[in-house]
Amino acid sequence: MEPCCGYSQISLRLQNMGHEVKVISGHAVKNWIATHKSNQKTDLNDATALAKLALYDHDLQPIRVKNVEECRIASVQAIRIQLRTQATKSLVCFKSLCQCWGIVIRRGSLNTKKMAEAVAAVEKLLGAEVASSLMILRDAYKFTMKQINALDKLLDALVEANEQARTMKTVLGIGTQTAARLAVTTGDIKRFPMPRSYVAYFGLAPRNIITGHSGTPSPSKRGALKPVSSRGQGKVSRRGDRVARSFIIQGAATIYMLYCKDMLPECQLRRWLHEQIKRGKPYGKIIVSLAAKLLRIVWALLTYGEKFDSHKAGVPRSVLAAMEKPLKHDAAAESAA
Repeated sequence: MEPCCGYSQISLRLQNMGHEVKVISGHAVKNWIATHKSNQKTDLNDATALAKLALYDHDLQPIRVKNVEECRIASVQAIRIQLRTQATKSLVCFKSLCQCWGIVIRRGSLNTKKMAEAVAAVEKLLGAEVASSLMILRDAYKFTMKQINALDKLLDALVEANEQARTMKTVLGIGTQTAARLAVTTGDIKRFPMPRSYVAYFGLAPRNIITGHSGTPSPSKRGALKPVSSRGQGKVSRRGDRVARSFIIQGAATIYMLYCKDMLPECQLRRWLHEQIKRGKPYGKIIVSLAAKLLRIVWALLTYGEKFDSHKAGVPRSVLAAMEKPLKHDAAAESAA
């Protein structure tokens, strides 16, 4: 079947009946129809494409079915995102209408009490009708923010009840919203054999552009040759869940802000940021690289079942192994003594 808004619940019911369910991306179905049916999209061709892809395309990765707990987290977060959009639109509309009447409201101000005072100060100019309408818009924003705060508490409870999300939340730069979204989209971490595959799943790994007849590597804009590790690689793919990618990038930006304010504790991430800035790397590339590094840390925590340690996070596995060898040798010597 192709995915729809209720595919998870339908798939769970079919699995409970003993059926094997494969959810195939609509993009894959569209490509199959374009190749084999001259792009003639009909219900019969859709069914044929689904059957062929499910039976014969063993390399195609089906879409994962979410369990009930993940559906609950996704639903609460979707409602919060919707209310957050409504609150933002109400606030922007209120401020723009105030600006039309010459009412100055400081940029970034969210104080609803001062909004009411600003409207009351020029009520004679506005008239009772316009003033009442602005107050209705202001009250709508205030009420929506209260609903968002209530949803935040519900989402916190769901995240604390989910073991994966609870582990993700301990990582520096990952809060409740990011942990909830990552837990919903990740599922079983064993699906990802290596950290790069986990990063690529969220679209933060560079695309490979490698051909069999590539000549001398082209120089960069500054005239120097690109490093060997980056030859044949393009921009990040931006595939996967957009919301999860947006959240993890915001978390990386938060860590960068802490570094700039000298509030980031001494750790491997701080040293890495210092090195990247020293090299003159652009802000955008630093943030994307840091977001990918955070995903690698999440993968390691879920795979090896360890707790987050800011001193170990971001350190290569080979370095960690070299650090652990002397500790094991000292422990063996103490036990022998």
